[in-house]
Amino acid sequence: MSGPLDVSVEREGMVPASAKDVWHALTEPELRVEVFTMVTQAVTEAGLPGEVGHVMQFTEKDAGSEPVVVRLTTTAVDPYRKLVQQRQGPDGEFTSTTFLDESEDGTLVRRVFHVYNAEPSVAERAMRKAITTFFTLGGTVRLKADIGDLVRHFG
Repeated sequence: MSGPLDVSVEREGMVPASAKDVWHALTEPELRVEVFTMVTQAVTEAGLPGEVGHVMQFTEKDAGSEPVVVRLTTTAVDPYRKLVQQRQGPDGEFTSTTFLDESEDGTLVRRVFHVYNAEPSVAERAMRKAITTFFTLGGTVRLKADIGDLVRHFG
């Protein structure tokens, strides 16, 4: 198999809160700890929350696993509408894009995890199907948990 490794996973859900409140839950370190059950601590490493260049470092703990350190770097923003972050952690590097669409019922939150490697190694090429399956399953579970946490927090 040749060619790039290109996988996306998407989830969405209605959160009973304004887009501004959801935005702050995604970008403010102290709110990230309060809202997301997997996050045990978070700090700003550089920049200002919600702005391009903001780097947040946080510790994440899955049930039954050891805590891991993750870095999120904000790479693009359309405040209260679109947030793009580059995620780096032990599970690899990928882009997390969040779209917010506010309505009278709350905010529709659509999150997309995307991994792209233009020139995967020979091993990655050989393991392409396993990597794709792992990323898809892991991404689906993580995104479902993230949206569930937002709904519970604001519900």
